[in-house]
Amino acid sequence: MRTALVVEDDDDIRLLLRVVLTRGGYSVTVVENGRSGIDAARSLRPDLCLVDVGLPDMEGYQVVTELTGIVSGRVVMLSAHSTEDDARRGLEAGADDYLTKPFRPRMLREQLEAIVARPARAATNTGEPGTAAESQAS
Repeated sequence: MRTALVVEDDDDIRLLLRVVLTRGGYSVTVVENGRSGIDAARSLRPDLCLVDVGLPDMEGYQVVTELTGIVSGRVVMLSAHSTEDDARRGLEAGADDYLTKPFRPRMLREQLEAIVARPARAATNTGEPGTAAESQAS
């Protein structure tokens, strides 16, 4: 079963996202803040992470930056902040996509399925053993 992690401080939205993702075939873990999200991602290695921008302990952008080093699955920001600058910051932080609230549950599920279905990102060339750099040198 696919796994999803929701990092969202609003109780109602967390519940709604759990329902949307469960109906989409995910086993869902929800947390209320960024630090808990990063810790959960380390142990879960989720296929999909949804991260709110406005978290009580840290900005969602910072959470996304840390998650991209931990999670091989998709990371999506979901926020009420809807300017182009907000979306750009989210993508620059490493999010695969930036979706805005409010959302319709069915449309959100369809958008997430399309994001997950995209081809995987290219491996990052870090020069560490087992990375693309080593594979290219072989």
